[in-house]
Amino acid sequence: MAIASGFAVAVLGPAMPTLRSDLGISRTIGGLHFSAIAGGAVVAGFIVESLTRIAGRSRVFWLGGAGIALGSLVIAVGRYPATTITGALIVGISGAAMLSVAQATLSDRHPGARSVTLTELHASSSFGSVLPALVVGAMVAMGGGWRIGVMTPIVIIAVLAIVGRGVAFPSMPGESERGPSPPLPRAYWFFWAAFIPSVGAEWSIGAWGAGYLVDLVGTSAGAAALLMVSFFGAIAIGRIIGARLAGRVRPFGLLVGATTIAFGGFLVIIASAQVAPVVVGLFVAGLGISVGFPLLLTMAMDTVPHRPDEASARTFISAGASVAIAPLALGALADRIGLRPAFWIVPVLLLTLVVLAGGGQQAARNVDHESPAEP
Repeated sequence: MAIASGFAVAVLGPAMPTLRSDLGISRTIGGLHFSAIAGGAVVAGFIVESLTRIAGRSRVFWLGGAGIALGSLVIAVGRYPATTITGALIVGISGAAMLSVAQATLSDRHPGARSVTLTELHASSSFGSVLPALVVGAMVAMGGGWRIGVMTPIVIIAVLAIVGRGVAFPSMPGESERGPSPPLPRAYWFFWAAFIPSVGAEWSIGAWGAGYLVDLVGTSAGAAALLMVSFFGAIAIGRIIGARLAGRVRPFGLLVGATTIAFGGFLVIIASAQVAPVVVGLFVAGLGISVGFPLLLTMAMDTVPHRPDEASARTFISAGASVAIAPLALGALADRIGLRPAFWIVPVLLLTLVVLAGGGQQAARNVDHESPAEP
């Protein structure tokens, strides 16, 4: 299911050049699709914990899968931006709900290997993010259009619903309890805030990388969609490697090293207008950016290990807000000053990520004194 979610969320990136041409919309309106996905994730971040407490993890998980399929269909049949943006909103709510439950469940089942299992989960999601570039690129090249590619998650979810419907989910800790939870510790909120620049950097490149290749390098829309495999594929590869390193290297140290690699990849992208160097830069940037989300998630959930559903759900508020703001801001800025100078938002986000994660790391050293007693 993480593959289907990753596909549905990422497909608008490689599809955006042809979607914009088909609907006759600007970069700013195109960016609203990503903002709708993000807004949906924010909504999910506020409601998923309560919904899970009422309906249970299994129901919320499968309802999320059904919502991803529905949203993908709405986007595919849409002829006006209002329709396709609505479909993106449905995908955002549903995908975040499903992933939130998956993260909390894995955290419960593997408390001693949280960093490894969460990184593996997001590696699966990243593998799904690689497929849209291949599928949409192939469809556009063959004259089939972007709409066919957008419907791919429907097939994946239908198959998984048949073969995996009987999978059991552990009960949510404190599922029978009512009333407000105690405040989350200060360390958690540092890591929570760090999702904003981390996700913003990933989505800025993922959303506008294909446009960069078309507008500044001169590739066709179909070629640009295929070449974005270098970025999304690197994220998948990076998370697979990261899952192995996470068991040996402390999360914060691994995060700093990976962010440095991402910055190097950005410099390669911005320094050239030739296909090969830009694709190499996209790959290097993807490797570095890849582990940001799962490592921050691990560090955030480590601060409240007995409240995984709440900790998992709340991260989608900051992550979703970032997806809403960063691609839209980059697109709007590019409409004013050009795409190349607008891309400098990426290193600013990477630096901010390290600063906020460092603050969380410092606060986490005293988390036992700062955290309220667990119920």
